[in-house]
Amino acid sequence: MAHQWISSRVVVETEHYGSNQSAVVGSEGVALIDAPHLPSDALAWGHFANTLGHVRFLINSDHHPDHTIGNRFLPGEIVANAGTRQRLEEDPPTMQYLLDLLERLDPGNSHLLRDYTVRLPSVLVESTLKLNLGDVGLELRALRGHTPNNVLTYLRDDGIIFTGDVVCEAGLPSFQDSHVYDWFDALEVVESYDFEHLVPGHGQVTNRAGVQRYREMGREVVGHVAERIDQGQEAEQVIREVRFADNIHVETPRSAGYPDDLIESFQVRSISRIIEDLLEQPDLRNR
Repeated sequence: MAHQWISSRVVVETEHYGSNQSAVVGSEGVALIDAPHLPSDALAWGHFANTLGHVRFLINSDHHPDHTIGNRFLPGEIVANAGTRQRLEEDPPTMQYLLDLLERLDPGNSHLLRDYTVRLPSVLVESTLKLNLGDVGLELRALRGHTPNNVLTYLRDDGIIFTGDVVCEAGLPSFQDSHVYDWFDALEVVESYDFEHLVPGHGQVTNRAGVQRYREMGREVVGHVAERIDQGQEAEQVIREVRFADNIHVETPRSAGYPDDLIESFQVRSISRIIEDLLEQPDLRNR
């Protein structure tokens, strides 16, 4: 693990395969933000977190497996958007999906999934919520962005915002659970906060300029799709031919990465979503 202390009470882990994780340390306990994708990483992260103090909360920034599989292996009461609980309750990843994926990503550790069950959020963010850790106060906000059920976490005193996949420094994640207008609107919400450090869902800790770089990446792929539609290309051709760089699910020195067919399905569903939204709201090409 490569822990990075970005303030006297916030430590971030950006080297796990999958989403980033953070720990906020207060005088009356610890809050974790997001859970590791790989069970072996989750166990190690939990051991480290327990050295920081009593873990009171685990905040999930959305419902996707790379943010929530590790719930099962970590302490703390789980806090999430109400929509995240609904998704995990009604449509959790199947055991076979998890076994197949994690045998590839975390080989030799599939036994850690024995008797695996999804650990659901019990504290729900409907709009806004404040968590108190004694001398530390966290401000949580539900919003639509990368998914309909994201949560932003803000540590006002330290000027730090934790965005989950609403902002990613590493590159674009899937659009499959997004509406493009929500995706762009969420970036404006992030920019309305006063912060010095931004902890993204994937990639290195960044700042306000990182939000603009992320916006430009989104504009590029949306613009590319819009150009083809304007040229009269059929949706099937656009879906077949347009791709964007996936730096989220690919192989790393630590992991084999997602299977090619699964990455391809993310791309197909993402481009399909962009087309649907552009046909519904053509002015999206100007965002």
